[in-house]
Amino acid sequence: MNLWDAFLDGVLILTIILVIAYIFILKRRYNQILKDAQDEAVITEIAFDKTALGMCIARPDLSYIDINPSYCNLVGYSKDELMNMIHKDFIYPEDRENDTPYIRDLFLGRYDTFQSIKRYIHKQGHIVWAKATVTLVRDEGQNPKFFVTQIQDITQTKRAEEALKKAKIEAETLASIDYLTGCLNRRAFMIRLEEELARAMRNQSNLSMILVDIDDFKSINDFYGHLAGDYVLRQFSKCLNRGIRTYDFIGRFGGEEFMICLPDTEIQDAYQIAERMRQSVEELVMVYEDSQIKITGSFGVATSHPGIEEPIDKLIGMADKAMYEAKSIKNRVYKSA
Repeated sequence: MNLWDAFLDGVLILTIILVIAYIFILKRRYNQILKDAQDEAVITEIAFDKTALGMCIARPDLSYIDINPSYCNLVGYSKDELMNMIHKDFIYPEDRENDTPYIRDLFLGRYDTFQSIKRYIHKQGHIVWAKATVTLVRDEGQNPKFFVTQIQDITQTKRAEEALKKAKIEAETLASIDYLTGCLNRRAFMIRLEEELARAMRNQSNLSMILVDIDDFKSINDFYGHLAGDYVLRQFSKCLNRGIRTYDFIGRFGGEEFMICLPDTEIQDAYQIAERMRQSVEELVMVYEDSQIKITGSFGVATSHPGIEEPIDKLIGMADKAMYEAKSIKNRVYKSA
């Protein structure tokens, strides 16, 4: 063997060694990549199965591919049951089509993800409020492949919001209602009266008012006591309420005085309504403990004129003047000139 052959043999051996070393390095790298991928798959699986968020993977036709335990717990169905259902099967009927335009836009590529709030019907029948985040995953050709949906139970938040809303309404009601009679208090009545007067001006229509006072109410308090007087006020207000229409409203103006607003009502019609009220009050028999109590009322009627802007105080003043003219005789209805 000459030197040249020996050199070639050495090169060949070195090349073989280098190739083996490269293959070994590639194998180690492949194994590491495979391990990382397996670890990532395990992590993803753990995240999917153990997260507190409900998660599901669904085909473009909305049939399920996979569902995690939290999703099952949220809607009350087992995974096997859900795999034979579609999403809309347990959505509250009024909410079933809420997502339709958003899903259409996902398919059109206008965005990849959207959020919505909807009601789910639990297997046991109660409502579960949830916030859903829906993401569309596409394949390499940008064709829709599957949906990934996360749902978060927000039932407690919704209940808190409803409780707060209810408390606000109750507080506003309490602030506008006379606690003794259940009528509007003076402030709330005046606000509504101003609104109705403005509407009457816009519509060129009449608005009438009745101001009524219980005759000799002080003598009731003096003879029967203030609790009896409160009882009389409650019964009197109920009697007035029975004589109004659905769009009329009554307020306690102060003490034993009440005001009635009659929208879209001319003076003669308002007078007739007040006269029927007067008769009903006169016929009212109230039994308090062992006593029968009868009362009468004096009514004053006034009407705004269409197209003429009149201050609210002027309208009240006209009704007040007519009422005091009626009180000079008692148990009468007077109307302003």
